[in-house]
Amino acid sequence: MSFDKIKKKPYCNSVLESHALEQYWNEKGGLVYTEFNTTYGFEGKMRALDAIRFPELEKGIFRARHRYEEIKSLITKYEVELIEVLNWGFYGFGQLVGKSEIVQNHWSPKKIKKILITLGPNEFHPEKNPDPLTEEVFKKFEIEIFVPQ
Repeated sequence: MSFDKIKKKPYCNSVLESHALEQYWNEKGGLVYTEFNTTYGFEGKMRALDAIRFPELEKGIFRARHRYEEIKSLITKYEVELIEVLNWGFYGFGQLVGKSEIVQNHWSPKKIKKILITLGPNEFHPEKNPDPLTEEVFKKFEIEIFVPQ
């Protein structure tokens, strides 16, 4: 899968998010569902994660829409990564922590891993432009950071 295909039909709500997610997927593989509504089937407003990834399963990227029964079955059996694609900072942190609590409480996941993919590769980079105070908070909440190139 190439970025050219995503440009024509982005998997996420923006081309920038799709491009950053594709870089992560190209490096990590796995089965990815985008625009995953964490409140699907429950009362409440829609709270969508940019993506969820099952690292142990076959490679592919799909929109979550119309696949919730399939996802419900997978999420209890396999480790799942909850992914937000946002600018570096606490807004992305809050989105990820809040939505991960919804998934933990309502989807009965086997195991959750939280991933923040930064949109601005120059805004944060662990070696080139560190942000130790924010990194400390992210570590406390077990959020991994992926910086696209």
